[in-house]
Amino acid sequence: MKAIILGTGGPRPDPNRMGPSTLVSIGDDNIIIDAGRGVATRLVQAGVLITDYGYVFITHHHFDHTGGLADLLFAAWNKARNKTIHVYGPMGTRKMVNHLFEAYERDIWYRMSETKLTVEKLIDIRKMVRVHDVEPGIIYQGDKWMVSAEYVEHGHGLGLSVEDWPCLSYRITEGERSLVISGDAVYSSKLIQFSKDADALIMCCYFAGEEVNDHDTRLIAEHVLTSSLDAGRIAAEAHVGKMVLVHIKEKPQRLLDAMVDDIRKDYDGEVIVGEDLLKIMD
Repeated sequence: MKAIILGTGGPRPDPNRMGPSTLVSIGDDNIIIDAGRGVATRLVQAGVLITDYGYVFITHHHFDHTGGLADLLFAAWNKARNKTIHVYGPMGTRKMVNHLFEAYERDIWYRMSETKLTVEKLIDIRKMVRVHDVEPGIIYQGDKWMVSAEYVEHGHGLGLSVEDWPCLSYRITEGERSLVISGDAVYSSKLIQFSKDADALIMCCYFAGEEVNDHDTRLIAEHVLTSSLDAGRIAAEAHVGKMVLVHIKEKPQRLLDAMVDDIRKDYDGEVIVGEDLLKIMD
């Protein structure tokens, strides 16, 4: 299992940082978790052809995690991948992708008309992409690897129901190795149990502890996005091999260092501050 952070994400567009996305490669299979801004570009920069992936897993439906999905799917199709791409995500993912197809209906019509006259044929993208709305449990089981999902808390403490706002964490397992991607989440027993003994946990970590200092930052850190006050507890209680921090609010190096120091008060494993195109497993 190899894993690369394609985009670390963040609260606003940054020319040096693309939206949340992770590439996992197992044998000939390339798996993409979340499809934030610039994912297609980062995939190619990571050395993978735009046609050479077959699986996309979406954690939740915030735009920063899905804003690059249309580009990712249509770019592969336009390059005549012509093999099935599976998209998995919480309930509502099929509806979202169907809306993308509706938005680009004229483009699909044009290219399907054009392909009748060309040697290289396209199949209809609506047949090439298969979308699966999923719930917790094993959602993909192959010969070499499997993916399971679990609900995480991302705003639910503010009164949102899981039915209205389902958010998933994913665990990818190959043999004895496993990687957990938290998606956007805060401390919860479900996330800790789901991450138990994983080789690596990719965890959102928005604030350093000293940034949690007023009503709004405390609300976000407790209910929306984990801060370094809780990230170390999650890693320690789950006994993960290493923790990779993503979805970090812009901050000076001093606060990045303070964030890692906060985490090391609870967790003595390896802590990595994520960067775009950083290889985290090999």
